[in-house]
Amino acid sequence: MKISKPIDPNKRIEIIDILRGFALLGIIFMNMSFFSGYVFMPFEELKQISNFELDNNLYYFLGITVTGKFYTIFSILFAVGFYIQFNKNRDSASNFLKTYRRRLFILLIIGILHTLFWYGDILLTYSIFGFILILFRNVKPKKLLRWSLFFLFLPFLFDFALLPFTEALQANTPVNTDKAPMSRIYYPDMLNADVINTFREGSVIEIFKLNIHNFIWKQISYIPTGGYFKFLGIFLLGYYLASIEFFKKTPKSTKLILTILIAGIIITVAAKLLGGNPYELPTLQNIRYKFLSLIGQLLISISYIMAIIKIAQTVIGKKVFKYLIPVGRTALSNYLIQTVLMVVIFYNFGFSLFGKIGLIPTFFIALIIVAIQIFLSNIWLKHYRFGPFEWAWRSLTYKKRIKIRH
Repeated sequence: MKISKPIDPNKRIEIIDILRGFALLGIIFMNMSFFSGYVFMPFEELKQISNFELDNNLYYFLGITVTGKFYTIFSILFAVGFYIQFNKNRDSASNFLKTYRRRLFILLIIGILHTLFWYGDILLTYSIFGFILILFRNVKPKKLLRWSLFFLFLPFLFDFALLPFTEALQANTPVNTDKAPMSRIYYPDMLNADVINTFREGSVIEIFKLNIHNFIWKQISYIPTGGYFKFLGIFLLGYYLASIEFFKKTPKSTKLILTILIAGIIITVAAKLLGGNPYELPTLQNIRYKFLSLIGQLLISISYIMAIIKIAQTVIGKKVFKYLIPVGRTALSNYLIQTVLMVVIFYNFGFSLFGKIGLIPTFFIALIIVAIQIFLSNIWLKHYRFGPFEWAWRSLTYKKRIKIRH
């Protein structure tokens, strides 16, 4: 019987590693406003910061170009990774799936531990949806696309089903004129001042408890937004794209890429201008906001992927993007190291800057971290075959000590 083995680093598809490195480095810019406590700071305090307008503009710019887009790419690539591994081991599928499920279970454990330090963890969610993705492994490409679209838009069916009830509820509820939020993010069961003080001054146990609290509220927020179905839809989209060899084809039309990108930006901006709240009960305005945001998110994410694939085929692109390959190959290590560095900078474990600085300084901190990760990843892989956490993950998955040095 053919034994399932880890993919040799020398046989990996470079464009996937480039895209994974690109997505990973983008994720830190999505997460930085949460790590730094910027989103928890009351608007009155934010206005006291000298760069308030610049911070505000940067926050909205990132909301259009970064937030939701890089995790979408990362999610697509997670499914692509499963497709590549499964396709390579189709002749011994049963043995491979047993190994892959163990791999997902270990990722689940890593995600649980990571959540104690960072409530925005995605590893736990990826491991759970990875188990679900396995169920679709033999579905034909056309059906995969249908399933993907079904799960992406299923939340809207629920919203429209609930709409008559929410409209009736609103009609019988007095209008609350004092509804303006005091900060960008807040919890109904906890004051923002307590959140900020805990991350600044709390003990290790208190910070762990707060991260669990925040993680639970994050999961609850996926219910009104339809986040769970969108995760599955995006995973299936990634598996579909891999099945039609999307990543092996170079997009021919630059105009098409720009059209998709511009359309995505216009739709995303329209969603923000028209307004709506994805976390509240469904109303026509909220449904419209969620629909436009989803379309914009998918279009921008796909345009980024297509642009990277096209640029990677040019002479300059090959020279520049080769530095992203090691970042993509050590994605798990770099993702966890991002957390370590941000925790040291902002939490009480280190410099305790949580809720003390604006978004512009945080952006430059993130830039420095990105530069360090690119530099160190390239040096590391000159001496080692895998990142440190990738090596531990593989060794545990295959129940043996994998050779790490070249």
